[in-house]
Amino acid sequence: MTITRQLHHLVISSAAIGCLILAACTNDEREILTLQQLRQGGLSSAIPHVAELAEAGAEQMQVGFLQTGRSGVMLRETERAGLVTWLSSDGASLQTDRGLLHATRGFGIGLMAVEQDQSRGRIFTHAEGPALRFHSYLTGNDQIETRTYHCEIKDRSPRTLTIGDQQIASRLMVENCQNPEQRFLNLYWLRSSDNRLIQSRQWTGPFIGNMTTRLRVTP
Repeated sequence: MTITRQLHHLVISSAAIGCLILAACTNDEREILTLQQLRQGGLSSAIPHVAELAEAGAEQMQVGFLQTGRSGVMLRETERAGLVTWLSSDGASLQTDRGLLHATRGFGIGLMAVEQDQSRGRIFTHAEGPALRFHSYLTGNDQIETRTYHCEIKDRSPRTLTIGDQQIASRLMVENCQNPEQRFLNLYWLRSSDNRLIQSRQWTGPFIGNMTTRLRVTP
């Protein structure tokens, strides 16, 4: 698919995600770009590589961070050991595990890794109940700090997502987590046809807060 055709599809999908209030920025305030801006160039040496991914038809994911008021597109680069790496136009990256956030790089204080086997097991089997998750962060002193969260998984029943002109049957799973200092609520929309996570709101940590994602889906 050419860049022109991708941009046509992107305009349609971008209009559909307005209700998510997607936002994103890096730790030095560079924006994640739309594909059109990416093609115009002028930000960093990472842009040619991301443009090549776009030209090759790499999978697209709309990503944002609610605190910053910005949004944009990230492109799938690699998958290793079940972890998928997504790149922004300026070289910032996310890692996901079946769509669940695993790590961030270049978005402020780094989320180095998430251990979430219990949560993942319940979310994708639609099983309500408790789960523990562990987030490891890189502190300002270059130390790794791991925080434990006690979570409760709930099944919020079937939902219909509207993406462009598509009506997509899905199931909403909710994860409510807390420890003595913090609490957050993660939302996961799993497509009914294949149980794939296609839309989410996930907490990255206290520095950049909630992240929203939506995959570009085709009929």
